Amino acid sequence: MELNCANLPEHLVEAELFGYRKGAFTGADRDHKGFFEEADGGVLFLDEIGDVALTVQNKLLRAIEEKQIKRLGTNRHVFCDVQIIAATSRNLASMIQSREFREDLHCRLAVLTIETVPLRDRREDIPAMIAFYLREAAAATNRTNQCEPYRIEEDAAALLCRFDYPGNIRALRNLIYELTSYVEEREPISIELVQFVLAKLNLRGGNPVISRNDTARIGSALPSNEITSTANATNIDVTAQQSLLRITHEGDIILPLELCVLRSGETFRQWTARAKRCSIEAAPSYRRHYAKRSRTIGP
Repeated sequence: MELNCANLPEHLVEAELFGYRKGAFTGADRDHKGFFEEADGGVLFLDEIGDVALTVQNKLLRAIEEKQIKRLGTNRHVFCDVQIIAATSRNLASMIQSREFREDLHCRLAVLTIETVPLRDRREDIPAMIAFYLREAAAATNRTNQCEPYRIEEDAAALLCRFDYPGNIRALRNLIYELTSYVEEREPISIELVQFVLAKLNLRGGNPVISRNDTARIGSALPSNEITSTANATNIDVTAQQSLLRITHEGDIILPLELCVLRSGETFRQWTARAKRCSIEAAPSYRRHYAKRSRTIGP
């Protein structure tokens, strides 16, 4: 059994964990078994245990110590022998110091602790993950049925290995999917494209690259002169140009929902044409800064 404690308000977490009797609260139109009763004799996984309120922590501690729970709206205790596995993305040690998490509950749960190291602290794993997500992205767009999988240049992959990835593996996966949405058939992912995408993340307040030289190169990847020239061509005044530049740099351009998804088998050129039909200039063209390189590595 599994319960994500972060997705429920305090009173519902307690109701889901321990169950309730009919009429215990508004909307309780029947008796309901909680997760402890359902998992009796098995394993209960509590995700985001750090988000559980202190009042619920008290009852959770008693349930673990005495192996007894009490449904909401009753005075009868029910025996439940449950093994608990808990996970959290929060720092429980600091929460204990600030009295947001019970130390005795932490001691009960921390019989065997496994700490997941952030991706930035195991950069040697990033190349293999890049290759994996390149294959996954190719399969998601049916690319493997048409031509070879996505490829990436060595220096582009090296730049990705220096990214800090605040969102860990999810951030890496999303970044790879964004990169593959820009390339066409048999076109490798270049370092210029990586710089362009990382520059957007940097302008949104991300923490992209460790090296200052890399940061400078990424900052210069945004083709802001194209936005200015477009404004001049349409006789937009200087104030409008500055506003357009600011909005673009802050990443606040809003696209219709249909343009937020690259269709199966659709190339970047086809997506750009579809965007223009909606009177929207797609992504600023990085191709002026896109020098093709011969060195590539496979997925």
